[in-house]
Amino acid sequence: MSMPRRVLVVEDEESERRSVSHILKTQGFAVFSAESADKAIGYIDENIDVVLSDLHMGDVSGLDLLQLWKKRKPETQFIVLTGHSSVDTAVEAIKGGAYDYLTKPIHADELVLLIKRALESVQKDKEIDDLRRRLDQKFGLERIIGESRPMKDVFAKIQRAAMVDSTVLVLGESGTGKELVAQALHHNSPRKKGPFVAVNCAAVPATLVESELFGHVRGAFTGATDRRMGRFQQADGGTLFIDEIGDFELGLQAKLLRVLETLTLTPVGGHEDIKVDVRVIAATSRDLRKMLEQGTFREDLFYRLNVVTILLPPLRNRADDIPILVDHFLREISQTKHTPPRRIASDVMRRFEAYRWPGNVRELRNMLERMMVLADGDVLTEKDLPEELLPAASFVGGAPRSMPTDMTMDELERLAIDKALEQCGGNRTHAAEKLGISVRTLQRKLLHYKALARGEQAPGEDEVATDT
Repeated sequence: MSMPRRVLVVEDEESERRSVSHILKTQGFAVFSAESADKAIGYIDENIDVVLSDLHMGDVSGLDLLQLWKKRKPETQFIVLTGHSSVDTAVEAIKGGAYDYLTKPIHADELVLLIKRALESVQKDKEIDDLRRRLDQKFGLERIIGESRPMKDVFAKIQRAAMVDSTVLVLGESGTGKELVAQALHHNSPRKKGPFVAVNCAAVPATLVESELFGHVRGAFTGATDRRMGRFQQADGGTLFIDEIGDFELGLQAKLLRVLETLTLTPVGGHEDIKVDVRVIAATSRDLRKMLEQGTFREDLFYRLNVVTILLPPLRNRADDIPILVDHFLREISQTKHTPPRRIASDVMRRFEAYRWPGNVRELRNMLERMMVLADGDVLTEKDLPEELLPAASFVGGAPRSMPTDMTMDELERLAIDKALEQCGGNRTHAAEKLGISVRTLQRKLLHYKALARGEQAPGEDEVATDT
């Protein structure tokens, strides 16, 4: 059974104080009363939900009581009582934090309705505060899992950068959790009560990226039937996370630079400049410094973005975190996908720790979900492993479970290279990284195999160009 809501009636006229208190008691409220503001202050630690106070009460007025109370208990709702001649003072009270006012004489139905509305407002405020706390937990540092040295360095940078309203550049391979870092920066910053808006430029057609960011006016282009607010305006007062900023074409880079420097934008097709108050966090999996050398990324934009840089390590460089991540994901997947709780066999964990995880944390999480959904028993074993972690594949990422005995070393090497290229979609840079060799070495070996297949002599080292 819930406790009755607590109302304090502050009125220096005894008959009115008794009358109002009686009305509220008949409605099931727990009622307290005081004949002056001085006496009312004595109830400030009694968990009062609503204070109903006259404005004129001798030396200390209802306005004074409102100011004193709100300093100590800002969550308490205040309703002031006044005569028709003092409505201006009541309006001043509302500006000072009162919920509303009632003019005398008091009508019972009107009084009860207003108090109920004030209580509903209190409840909504509590729900909003609770939601904010849960969002802080959901999007704060708690969601970024890791205890390794590289991740501790990342946590330290996030905590320092969050409180400073500077542009942040988050770098890292695909799947390392760049958006989680952006969310943590926002929800640990003074902008946490403002919006967090994310846009992935790689997922937006190149012709529409400018409209996506800055908005457009009606008729700006074919299909622009209405005015549209861009992501910068949506993020006003908060944080805008621009993912894959390395995919911006040069013309748009110049426009973005202007917005970052002036915090002023012009919608596509428009002529009106719009001021915005936005903190920008940008991220990319591309090598921006290499793009600078190639002339595909503006140097001035790079240095404007690169005020604070957070580099996320790939999962293969933080193998100590894999058991922690596995445990976290097993519990999360069980709860969100309603699968039976499962644990992982030690030999599977060893295989996880040896694998190079080209898709990083995202790949680990998705792989575990696939295994949990399809597994029969309570323990995930090698029979539940997907193809990329089966023995033939694991030869690429770490020590094999069993070695073929009918193949030469050259044949085994060729098998490993072919498997790595297959897993990396033919990308030689990623395949070389997976094999633990340089791209140049991989290129030389591939030319060697082609020459052997044609019955020719393999080229020398100086004949092999560096693969970019």
